[in-house]
Amino acid sequence: MRKKELEKIEPFKKALLKVGKVLKEKGVDYVLVGSLILPLIYEVPWEVHDVDLFITNKCVFAESEFFEEIARENDWDIGTTMHGLIYYEILVNGDVVRVDLMENILDIYIPEEMLKNAPSRKIDDLEIKHIRLEDLIILKAREATQEGEEFLNKLAELLAEEKYDLKINKNYFKKALEYFPEDERQSIYRRILKCGIYVE
Repeated sequence: MRKKELEKIEPFKKALLKVGKVLKEKGVDYVLVGSLILPLIYEVPWEVHDVDLFITNKCVFAESEFFEEIARENDWDIGTTMHGLIYYEILVNGDVVRVDLMENILDIYIPEEMLKNAPSRKIDDLEIKHIRLEDLIILKAREATQEGEEFLNKLAELLAEEKYDLKINKNYFKKALEYFPEDERQSIYRRILKCGIYVE
């Protein structure tokens, strides 16, 4: 990526490292999900709005006091989403970056197998687990929202650009799709095709 594009994600990267290190020290396991994986892991230009961390060994909703205490100890602002989950607001070089702590609740759903199979990447001095490109495509299609459709349309354009060398692992895609109930797979697959992402 060009220097200007790297500078755009720098606040998000720093917020990820800051929160990620503290969570690890507190024994909290997490997986990086959401659009930040595109510029950070796959090195393609993407406009990022927040950092999404899926907590895998604690219940954010039921153990909210634990996560609130972490915010107090580190002087982070804290808020609650409409799902009742916590987010932190981290000050990074004058920018406020939101870091959402997620779990499976209501319409938020990431299959356990997807999280267990998440690869890891060393970002500076922190090892971070993250979902794959194929996972992100499937999750966005499952949302069945206009925002999700716009996301996939934009991603289809990047996949078509040879200079980014962004490729879908078709074997893994098929495996990841099977993590969802059979009645959901067809509709997820149709939405992906409709947006011009071909996985056959």
